[in-house]
Amino acid sequence: MDFADSDTDLAFRREVGDWLDEALRDVPDQEDLSQDEREHYSRVWQDRLCAGGWAGLSWPVEHGGRGLDALAQAIFNEEAAVRGAPYPLNGVGMMLAGPTIIAHGTDEQQARHLPGILRGDEYWCQGFSEPGSGSDLASLRTAATRVDGGWRINGAKIWTSNAHNASRCLLLARTDTDAPKHRGITYFLAPMDAFTVRPLVMINGDTEFNEMYLDDVFVPDADVLGGVGNGWTVALTTLAFERGSMALNLWVWARQAVDRVVDLAVARGMADDSAFVDTVGALQCDAEAVRIGSMRMLGESRAGGVPGPETSALKSLWAGVVQNANRLAVQLDEAGGVLLDGAGAAARMHRYLRARAHTIEGGTEEVQKSILAERVLHLPRSR
Repeated sequence: MDFADSDTDLAFRREVGDWLDEALRDVPDQEDLSQDEREHYSRVWQDRLCAGGWAGLSWPVEHGGRGLDALAQAIFNEEAAVRGAPYPLNGVGMMLAGPTIIAHGTDEQQARHLPGILRGDEYWCQGFSEPGSGSDLASLRTAATRVDGGWRINGAKIWTSNAHNASRCLLLARTDTDAPKHRGITYFLAPMDAFTVRPLVMINGDTEFNEMYLDDVFVPDADVLGGVGNGWTVALTTLAFERGSMALNLWVWARQAVDRVVDLAVARGMADDSAFVDTVGALQCDAEAVRIGSMRMLGESRAGGVPGPETSALKSLWAGVVQNANRLAVQLDEAGGVLLDGAGAAARMHRYLRARAHTIEGGTEEVQKSILAERVLHLPRSR
């Protein structure tokens, strides 16, 4: 596999870099901001992406995109991450909702939703996970009952990012309780005006995740995506887009975490400490493995393949690198970070606490290992 950019990719990377350098000129370092301030700049950044024609890079031209391939979007995400750009507030809309609607939506659904996503007028969240279901998506219990003109939906969703800013939800609900659990699910493009959204406070004080309650929420038939009972197939499409869109981000975030701890150690006069050098060397090797794994996944997608269970290994390795690097950074602070003394100590503790979620969100570490055991190593099912 060739890990170098082609001439075309390199030219695009330079174009992206030039635009980012100008667009980020007045955007502050996100590490030093409160959650409210980060959300403000995420909205500002979303508006700039839409105005500059950088939203929907890989969407087909006929749907308002630029018709580029997945690698172009990955290059843009990578260059933005390297520069510390805010995460766009409508990332779910651009990277998940739009592509899924393009793949499975009717002409009417595409005309109704895609322009609003590209303009930044319609913000989305993803209503998949449920209380008590862990990462077993097919065990969802949110129920949709057919009524005149649509469906009445009752249930709860949890760990929903950006629900407090969204007007639409990619919602999975069970429409046939007698069918096998993977076949009785329907995918809805649900309006959120009747949802009850409550923030979840994490151990670092942030409230980026939410729980959502649906009590007799009406969703019309026009908002069923992919047909009644076909929700599992549509959901797999969304999850594939989610994995692909994050590929190059993961290695950048891993490398940034390692680089921060190296800079801190140098400032502490530990550059020649052999034990520290060994520890950081191992972290750097793992971060490089994340980069190579990301490139491999992108290469497969570009060749027409679909990311498989090996993405679980990539996600698990990335989470471990970021967690271990942030833990080491806190340990280098006075009193192991407990006193939060010194420049940047509070930010390092904030990153450390936030990193704990990496082995929970997007599929727990236990689920990732089960996927590898069962689908790669072909070991007996553990449950």
